[in-house]
Amino acid sequence: MYAVTLDEDSRHQVDALPAEALAPFAELRAVLEVAPWNGEPYHRGKPEAPMRTMSFAEGRGQLVYLILDDQRRVDVLLVLWAG
Repeated sequence: MYAVTLDEDSRHQVDALPAEALAPFAELRAVLEVAPWNGEPYHRGKPEAPMRTMSFAEGRGQLVYLILDDQRRVDVLLVLWAG
């Protein structure tokens, strides 16, 4: 399993999510704990890079994160909501 971490900025972004986004975000966070490599590469030209992105809430939310395999950690970098 991977530990999922949020820095101060991404924590504020999560706190600003509307109520309808909270359950889908929690589900996505659970996925990141076990399968972070399932996300799309952030940079399509570097498909093996550890910086990834996943959407949630039927595509209304977007998460950008960095996988630190050697530490079994996922750092959430950006949480966007376009709902």
